[in-house]
Amino acid sequence: MNKCVVINLLIALSIGLGQAQPLFNTSPEHFTTDIQANIYTWTGSRLSKQTPAGEVLWVFDKPVYGNISSVDANVIKTLVFYQESGKIVLLDNTLSPIGNELDLFEHDLTSVTLAALFGNNRIVLFDETNQDLYITDLNLNVVSKTHCSFPEEIAPFSLQSEPDHCIMLIDSMKGIFFFDRFGTFEQRLPITGILSAQLSGENIIYLKDNTLYQYNRKKLEQAQSYPSFISNSKELRLAGSWLFILDKDGILHTIQD
Repeated sequence: MNKCVVINLLIALSIGLGQAQPLFNTSPEHFTTDIQANIYTWTGSRLSKQTPAGEVLWVFDKPVYGNISSVDANVIKTLVFYQESGKIVLLDNTLSPIGNELDLFEHDLTSVTLAALFGNNRIVLFDETNQDLYITDLNLNVVSKTHCSFPEEIAPFSLQSEPDHCIMLIDSMKGIFFFDRFGTFEQRLPITGILSAQLSGENIIYLKDNTLYQYNRKKLEQAQSYPSFISNSKELRLAGSWLFILDKDGILHTIQD
């Protein structure tokens, strides 16, 4: 995402030039977006794909796998992870399954807690019990495995990646951990208390203490901070010229530059 777009969105929100609008008919537990600003919301086992205006485009619901743990979406694929049943489902841009579901347990990946896409042809996984980071192909064949031998074990709640660039793990108590495209550990940022965060090139946009922050990980400096103006902010996503914030009441707010 263009750095100027990010800054303009945050400034607009902080000084009230951009009006945060709630999306109607939306009360999700969690959400994410793709680069085209499509919104993916989920509650329980039900996943919906919506326009930035809140119009529902497609729905995917597979209760037999249990509740959805996380969703990662790009324009081509959407990864849906069910931690309890050890399933991963890949969907196309209409939320239709691509092939059969992937079974982590059948691949001896029995304690994976986080999963995300890594480009169009890779999946990245984190095993919290064994403190291992995996990169696999789309059939769960392991391409690389990194043991996270830090002084203390980490318990990340978020896993994100940028294709051919880096992988990011966020532990609210211990900070942000970066790995390169091969899964090799690169850097730890001791920023704690993060509720939600997103990679944006060299910048990290994150939500903490009801404030939006922008941090440049190359310069190791905090560039900006802005009040979110949503008193119980829970999750954020930036997509195109849109900023989305989900509050703890399940209301998804939008602001456009």
